Amino acid sequence: MPTVNLEYLNAPVPAWLSVLFVACTSFTAWLLAQAIQRAGSSITYYWLIVGVWLTIQAGLALGGFYQSNLDALPPRLALGALLPALAVILAIVISPQGRRWMARLPLADLTSISIVRVGVEIGLYGLAAAHLVPELMTFSGRNFDVLSGLTAPVVASMWRTKRLGRGGLIAWNIAALVLLGIIVTLALLSAPTPVQRLAFEQPNVGVLRFPFVWLPAFIVPVVLFSHIASLYQLLGQPKPEGVNAMSRE
Repeated sequence: MPTVNLEYLNAPVPAWLSVLFVACTSFTAWLLAQAIQRAGSSITYYWLIVGVWLTIQAGLALGGFYQSNLDALPPRLALGALLPALAVILAIVISPQGRRWMARLPLADLTSISIVRVGVEIGLYGLAAAHLVPELMTFSGRNFDVLSGLTAPVVASMWRTKRLGRGGLIAWNIAALVLLGIIVTLALLSAPTPVQRLAFEQPNVGVLRFPFVWLPAFIVPVVLFSHIASLYQLLGQPKPEGVNAMSRE
């Protein structure tokens, strides 16, 4: 296996990139809070849980936890950030109460969450310029996830105004989910871990650091959840009592 270039593992990061990713994380949290609130649920505990989770991830990243022992299996980033977030999503999906809650979330609000992907893609391009992620993870490489973000406000608006039908929204969610899967795969295979298969000359070291660790630890799981919740509703699951089927909100 080729030698991994870790020259930029601790390289300085332009301040604007850190500000951008903090803003993207905050915007993502706010968008999901809007969906939860409009579904009639309290957001008090939501903000508490999100605040604690982001603080834990910031502490681990600032403490160098994700940058050390890169040969560990499972990779520390997967163990400390990805798997817990995915476990929460799984718990919601398999729980009857969780599924009832998912079914109340407004489809237009879930769609709007993907707007944040535009900012994320700009950030990834900046990280590539700073040698913290490989070019293949940007829109000038193999990552076209920015299309999901650019189309999200249009799709959400068309759904609200009944200019887009159920089939169209299903197609958009599936396409956006595929694009998300592509960039996640590229990121995982480019990270300096035992499973790395791509970009050995410039591995994906940016997400091991604060605040960029919030991308795999929070933004990506929220976007993934937005598609799962949307498709759960769109593919014919019954709405809870008191909620109109296929709400346009």
